[in-house]
Amino acid sequence: MLCQKCQQREANVQITKTINGKTQNLYLCEYCAHHAQGLNFVINPGIVPDFLQALFGLTTSAQNQGQDQALNPTQEKVCPQCGISFSQITQAGKLGCSVCYQTFSDQLEPLLRRIHGGGQHAGKIPARRGKMLREKVQITKLKERLQQLVQKEDFEGAVLVRDEIKRLEQAKGGEE
Repeated sequence: MLCQKCQQREANVQITKTINGKTQNLYLCEYCAHHAQGLNFVINPGIVPDFLQALFGLTTSAQNQGQDQALNPTQEKVCPQCGISFSQITQAGKLGCSVCYQTFSDQLEPLLRRIHGGGQHAGKIPARRGKMLREKVQITKLKERLQQLVQKEDFEGAVLVRDEIKRLEQAKGGEE
């Protein structure tokens, strides 16, 4: 398909605009998309890794990365199982193996929190560990509720919630 603007080059960018409920698709070549009025983005063949690098707050310039590695070549941590480094992870946009999560946990945790908005899993709970996890989540929610009741000065309600927390913690302690 040819670019809808210049009609000369191959269209490799699709821009979808929705204005007042009307959706309009525009197919442009890389040059026309880069110079399109009202669009503020850079088209780059490595868009996903560069996006992740920007999200992670890392330098996107390969030259700067090379300088950093030249200054501190021994400080580059490498996964013991697959041999991938953190800089390679940021360039590829994916981890090499399951051990990478443990190896780079100190670097990955703040990034994942920033991307996902938190560090607590909020999805389905596996059946085999379900009871323990559900109790832990329930205790956490009850503690939050207790804080709210104390702030509202609803001490009668707070006593009931406190007793429920104690009951759940004692039951949990007895199982372990």
